[in-house]
This record gives sequence, C-alpha cells and structure tokens, in this order.
Amino acid sequence: MTIKEQQLNDPAVNDFIERKKEMLSDLYICAGDRSYIVGAQSGLFPDFGHHVKDEMGGVWTHPIKLLDGYWLHLQETDSTHGFWLEEADVFHNYPFYNEHEYMIKERELTVIRRQFCPDQTEGAVVTYEVTNQSDKRRVFQASFLGRTDLSPVWYSDQIGIQDGEDAGELDEENDVFIGSDTLNPWYVVFGSDRPLVKNKIERSLFGPEHTAGQGISGQLTYESFEISQGETITLTFFVAGSNQSAEAALKTFSNMKEHSKELFETKKTRYNEMLSKTAISIPDKQLEKVFNWNKFNMDWLTMEVEGLGRGLAAGHPEYSWWFGCDSSYALLGNLPLGNLELAQETLSLLQKVSETENGNGRIVHEILTSGAVANKGNTQETPHFIKCVWETFLWTGDKDFIKMMYPSVKKGIKWLFEEMDPDHDLLPEGYGIIEIEGLNVELIDTAVYTYEALRTGALMAELMGEKDTALHYQQIGKQLGEIINRDFWLEDEGLYADAMATPDLVLEKIDLYINNAREGGSDQAAAELQEMKEKMSKLDGNVQQPWLFKNWVINTPMETGLAPRVQAIKALDRMGTNEFTGPWGTYLSGMYRTHMMTISTSVQAVAECRYDRIDEALKFVNLIASTFNKRLPGSIHEMSPDYGCFVQAWTSYGIVWPLLTHIFGIQPRAYWKEVTIRPRLPQGWDTLSVRNVQIGLGEKQNECDISITQNEKETVYEIAMKNKGWKILLDLPMDSNQSIYLDDKEVIVDPQQRIEIQQAEKHVVRVMRL
Repeated sequence: MTIKEQQLNDPAVNDFIERKKEMLSDLYICAGDRSYIVGAQSGLFPDFGHHVKDEMGGVWTHPIKLLDGYWLHLQETDSTHGFWLEEADVFHNYPFYNEHEYMIKERELTVIRRQFCPDQTEGAVVTYEVTNQSDKRRVFQASFLGRTDLSPVWYSDQIGIQDGEDAGELDEENDVFIGSDTLNPWYVVFGSDRPLVKNKIERSLFGPEHTAGQGISGQLTYESFEISQGETITLTFFVAGSNQSAEAALKTFSNMKEHSKELFETKKTRYNEMLSKTAISIPDKQLEKVFNWNKFNMDWLTMEVEGLGRGLAAGHPEYSWWFGCDSSYALLGNLPLGNLELAQETLSLLQKVSETENGNGRIVHEILTSGAVANKGNTQETPHFIKCVWETFLWTGDKDFIKMMYPSVKKGIKWLFEEMDPDHDLLPEGYGIIEIEGLNVELIDTAVYTYEALRTGALMAELMGEKDTALHYQQIGKQLGEIINRDFWLEDEGLYADAMATPDLVLEKIDLYINNAREGGSDQAAAELQEMKEKMSKLDGNVQQPWLFKNWVINTPMETGLAPRVQAIKALDRMGTNEFTGPWGTYLSGMYRTHMMTISTSVQAVAECRYDRIDEALKFVNLIASTFNKRLPGSIHEMSPDYGCFVQAWTSYGIVWPLLTHIFGIQPRAYWKEVTIRPRLPQGWDTLSVRNVQIGLGEKQNECDISITQNEKETVYEIAMKNKGWKILLDLPMDSNQSIYLDDKEVIVDPQQRIEIQQAEKHVVRVMRL
C-alpha cells in the first residue's frame, strides 16, 4: 500500500471502541490532563487503594480528590419507590470517554451513562441517556447524588498537609451543591443544567454504596421529565473542583455547563490529530491496534498541576504522579509518537524539583502532585535521566533545552563519581531499578546507565563548546565500558552479573533472601541462593566479586549496545529461554520465575533490536501486546498479564521504540537537520508504512513518511520529508548481490550500504536482487 493509498484509509478516533460484559468489577479510567475519574466498569465506585487506603478511586483533580463517586436515582411519578442505577450490563471504553450500559428489562428502560474529562479543565461531564422501551408515555424524576471526599494525594501528611472533615451546602443562586474541606481551601461543585426542585445534604446519606472517608453527600433532585415510547432523554451533570477557592470551582462548573458540547468536540478533534501522527500500517493488524491504543494510553497519563508542572505520570490508579526511573524509559516511547513537548515538560519538571530537593544533580525518584518528594532518588536514576535528556534532544533539536539541562547533567555526573563512588573504581554505588533489599552496592544497571551518561554527557559538552569536559567524559566512559564488559561478564554463565560486592557484604543478607524465597514458595530460588551462599563462604570475604541474582537488569548492557556482539548473542540466547522468559514476557527474576512486567519485557525487546535480532525482538513486543484487553479494554497492565496499574507509561518503550526506531529505523538528529533511516524488517512483513512522524520543534520541525514494499525480486523504499533542507542517510541491510536505484538512477553505495540524500524531499529507492 502506498502512502497515498494509506491516507484514504485513515481510521478516526470514533472507530476505536473496546467492549466488555464480564468481570465488570475491574477498574477503568476516564482521563483528562487536569482531572480524571476512576471507578468500576460496572459503574459503581468501590473503595480501593494502597497508597491512600481505600481512596484511590473516585473523581480527582490533582493534588486533591473531589468525590468518592456519583450515582443516579430514577423514580416514576406514579410510583412510590424509585431505584438506583447500580450494576451495568456492558462497559464501553472509547479513547477519551467511557460508557456504562444498563439494560433494565424489568422496568422497560435502557440507560447509557457517559463521562468525559475536558482538556485543561478541573472537572468532568456526566450524561445519562434514558430510553423508554415500553409502549407508553412515562414521567420520571431524577436525583443525582455525589459523595465528597476532599482529600490530598498520598504522602501529603509528610509535608504538613492534613485532611479535614468535609462540609456541604446548597448554592441557591446557581442551584449547585458546594462541598468544602474544613481545614483547607478545597472545593467541589456539582449540579445540572435542569431546574432543581429539592435537595438533601447529610453526612450519613448514601446511595447504593457506602464509602470510606470524611465526606458528605449532596442529593439534588430535578424537575420531572416526560419520555414517550421509544424516546431517549439526556440528563447532563457537571462536577468541578479547585484546591484554591469556591469561585474557581464555580467558574469551571459554569464553563462546562455552557460549553460541554464544544469541549467534547475539541477533545475529539485533538484525539483525531493524535491518531494521525505517526500513523502506521503494518501486516500485524492486532499489533497495529495496540500501537494506536498506546497513543491514547499515553494521553491518559499526561497530567498537569497548576503551579507545579506538566508531565507523563507513571501509572493509574496507584502511581498517578511522576517518577525519574519510569520517565527515562517511557519518554523514549513517546518521542516517536510526536509527544516532543511532553518529553521536555516531564524532564524539566523532574529537573526543577530535583534541583530544589537535592541541588547536587541527583534526580529524584518520585514526585507527588502535592510537590512532595517521597524518595530523593536511586543512584541509577541520575545517569538514566541524562541519557534520556540526550535522546530527547536528538528528536527535538532544541538547543535551549540542552542549555537548561546541561548544568544538572554536569552536577549529576560529579555526584555519581564524587559522592557515590567512595572506592573510586568508576562504579557508583546505591540502589538501581531492582532494589535488592539491603544490597545497595555496585549494580549493573547503574554502571551501564552511568556509561551512557558519560557518552551522552560528552556529546552535550561538545555541543556547549566545552571540549576538555567532553574529552574527560569520553576517557572515563571508555574505562567504565571496559570494566563492565570485563568484570561483570560471567563467561561460564554467558550472562552479565547483577552486582559487584564483597562476599562478606552479601553474606550479611543472604539468609534473609533464602528465607524470603522459601516463604514465597520459590524452592528454585532458595536452592540457587543457598548454592551462592556456600560458594561465597569459601572466598576471601573482603575481595569484591560479581554476583548473579538473575534479575532482568542484566539485559542493560545489550539494551544500550554496550555488550560486544559475541557476548550479547550468548546472553540474549539464554535470556530468551524459559529460564528467563515466561508466557507473558521476561521474568523479573530468572531465579524466582514468577512475576513478569512490561518494563522487563520492553528492555528485552530493545536489547534484541540492538543486535538486529528483529524476529526475536518482535516476539517480545507481541508478548506485551498479548496482554492487551485482559482487564481494562484498550489497555495493558503494568504486571503481566493483568495486575498492577491498569495503564503504565513505560509500556510504550516496549511497543513504540522497537517499531519506530528499529523496524522502521527512524533515528533523527534534528538539531543538524539530519535523519538516519535504518529499516530492518521481521520475516513476513512485506508491506508497511508510517506517516507524519514529527521530528524537531520550532524552526527544526519536520515530518517524515516511509513506505516499504518487498517481494522476492525487489524492495522499494518511498521516503518523504515535508520540509526542505534536511539530509537523509538511508542505511540498508548488508547484501552485496543487488543493484540499488535512487529515483530511477543506479547508485553506488558505501561499504556500509548507506545512501546519503542531501536536500531530501520525496524519493524512491529500489533495491533489485540479482
């Protein structure tokens, strides 16, 4: 299919819907960048939550929660008893709104509840479409009940924020309920565009569910409505909030009430534009669908808090805030989607808060939407952040961004080697991604990402004109790379070790690990740890040794391309066996062989790509994709196949990054107006295309289209750059038995099979097999 043909078959956002009729106790999210709703797919609002016990659901506008939930009561005027909408029969998940379908046969009614959170709005719009399925005209009265729970995000008590009991009142001028926190300027407003006839406000008032907390309920009853046979009547309600003032909440309420239809259409238009960016067509249509839903998932995780910043959150519903580690993976998966500003905003937020909290270049682990920092940062996160800053620059071409980040980069590298490397062996100490309890020593992921920080830090120093700094980083980076490939490599195992530590240090904790393994039912892990204990008891307790705990981070030398090919292939072959790979992805630990996670599988996929093992990489990409729709329609869970956060940002690293930067092979250098295209196709992928890939911001902005078709005789590459003035370097698979034509003229390629196209526009490269 050509690029032009693909344009005629573009899907629209309203073509995307995922339905579910069973296990509707599972959770869903209706997300906006300033607010979101989390509840059960049945339409109820159960108490749940780990970080804030029983309070992670409901309606949120960070840094505060507004409501535990909302419920609708209907009563026919000729009846003495009404009923609450409780358990829906079907859940419909659309990219930016959800619907709960109630088929109330005994009352001859169908009700569809829809909710959406408008962009840049601290609130939500909820509608109920009530359809009369009987053969007579009927009259109903509707009551809307909201249960407040104005309360702060997790960890707020650590910075002196206390949750007060809620109060409620009716604002008679606007016919709305106003809830307030008695200790803080937190407010929630809800109401309708229909005439109000009565209200009830009580702390002990509940609808079909009783919820925890210090809330109060407001039940608003509205003027009766007639509904003829087969007719549908729409009831609309609005929920708005503010952590500043009642006036701000009322203003948001009024705006939604006046412009709800326009707000819906505006969001729909933006989602269609999102869908048209990085528009792929690949032979695997299920993976293509997952890829498109991943775009939507990333938007669900985009959060903005006034006065703090905007960025990509880690995961809903338990990690709806920002992380250093998660961002350095997730943002790479967002860059090829065109989320360039979002990447910069997230990194800027991390830098700003880290500078305030630490001031020494150390990047924090976890930033709550209250501004609190729950962890000042694991060692691995600082070099990982530096690597991500450079990758973001390559895609954006924004030198001002590098100028802003560079002081923190230099301080971060200094912190790694002056504060975190007390024995001066170039291996910083401290917890990495896998926090092995009590073993905050020299870890493989920290070492590898520190190597990457030095490599990319040198490139930033060159860009900033600091040649001596660049040379210094290059020199110690070379030494560190040699240390990793020599000292962490275990030739007998064909794997890299997790950690470097003295036997005495590991022996202090090994019994704890053995006991934990036994209590967790993992006899395999307990046996391996016992064997390790016996081995280390015979060694000099003070001489540092490499230790293999078989955690997934031993893939990081391959993920970054640091491992020499011979070592890499040996390690990847073993990592691909059932010792390390389970039915849904890469195990967190090859000892325990229990839990799998999208991030461990993502790193495995990227590692395979690094060595052009594209079929193997696609296997792991598809293991991630195979968990799509397991619990929340349209999404992939953090823990594979179906638990943890029901949408997780770093999943994008395992879906988008392999597809766009390795299979399509798009590798930009936007500042220099250059892009390398290095396509490497899986077996059976003979027709694929991608359009509207944004590269660069501002004056560096451009868009790239690629279409590839192949058969036994030839492969044809169609490449187009929207704006002139850019250079393309097309890097083709090695094959000496072929003729290559650029725009119908035969060309001689260099020994690396590369074609350089200056002033690129629209070009066709034809590779004829002899």
